[in-house]
Amino acid sequence: MDQHQVDAWLADFLAKLKERFGDRLIWVGLHGSWGRQEARPESDIDCVVVLDRIEDADLYAFRDIVSSMPDAQTVGSGLLMSTAELRETPRFYLVQFFYGRRVLYGSLQGIVTPPGPEELIADIRLKSSDNLHAARHYLLYPHDLPRVVHKLKYPFKNCFYALQSWLLLTQGKYVPVKNEILEYLDNPDDREVVSVARDWYKLTDDLTAHAQYYIELLERWSRGMVAKLESCRT
Repeated sequence: MDQHQVDAWLADFLAKLKERFGDRLIWVGLHGSWGRQEARPESDIDCVVVLDRIEDADLYAFRDIVSSMPDAQTVGSGLLMSTAELRETPRFYLVQFFYGRRVLYGSLQGIVTPPGPEELIADIRLKSSDNLHAARHYLLYPHDLPRVVHKLKYPFKNCFYALQSWLLLTQGKYVPVKNEILEYLDNPDDREVVSVARDWYKLTDDLTAHAQYYIELLERWSRGMVAKLESCRT
């Protein structure tokens, strides 16, 4: 899909949400790669929809709306939440909720506020720690590295997200896309993990041929980011 087709899809989706839920519809946001304006033609359309409350019938109604949309099985994605569920979501999960999205409808004013420094630190800590343990497990125990390296798409993408939070924390600047964030990164490993996340689909053969390099890169970057967090804390 191209941007024009996605915009038409979203307009139709939003119209159906308004018709079904009326003033119970609180907020709709476009997240993911289309929200950040770095989508590939095959990227899904990742929408977050917030209602005043959610009952059993709302789940079926929402499913029917999604099912009525063109190519729903291949491009439909996202979350349905109530305002109470949004308030109770751990705040470090809300970094990508507030940044890197396009508001399609409504406002969150009075419901939740953007994550602060502690939440940004928690977001970076979670992503870097998860990455560290995954990469180190592959390095320390017997694995077919040329096979398992292809499981690391999302860990490398989480490096990019963690670096977005790091720049927000240290410079007060949100950089939405991978090509732009490279301009703000001096550390070679920071630049390399973002480049891998950006070029993942072009690297299929190289990932297989040099699997250990990529897993070691992920482990080294994650270890370095944990050290940076430790420095901030002390």
